[in-house]
Amino acid sequence: VAILMTAILATCLLLFVGRDKAVAGEDATYVPGKKCKTCHIKIFKAQAETPHAKSYENLTDAGEEANADCLPCHVTGYGQPGGFTDAASSAGLAGTTCQGCHGPGSAHVEKGLDKAQRKETIQKTPKDACTKCHKTHEAHPDIGAKSLPSLKKELERIQSRISELGG
Repeated sequence: VAILMTAILATCLLLFVGRDKAVAGEDATYVPGKKCKTCHIKIFKAQAETPHAKSYENLTDAGEEANADCLPCHVTGYGQPGGFTDAASSAGLAGTTCQGCHGPGSAHVEKGLDKAQRKETIQKTPKDACTKCHKTHEAHPDIGAKSLPSLKKELERIQSRISELGG
């Protein structure tokens, strides 16, 4: 009986420690964009019509879909656990998806988490969400630092719209 109780206690402890990591968002990986759609359908549909969602298409149109210099900004999670690798194996991460700005979502979609725990696992207002790609860059001087004020205004408009949609 003591061995059984110890085993049960150890299992519970392992589950609890694993859940803490998930809630904190540690070790989170990228998941297919359709996972976001499950709960955030209106936001997902609205985002699908933006230039961000079509950013990978820009690469394919230019014949640069395998260019490692371009992929970090034109796909989601390139070079990261669970992130985009190629269109055949990770099509759900082509373009800049929700996770492109809000970070990897595996912990956010974990089963068994309540609403408060889910909120803890995703970046609500991502730090450097825009500037990680929209900065002075020799390949795209037109999206350089001088456009940041307009990007900030556009981000505020988008965040307002997301709030209206219940995000």
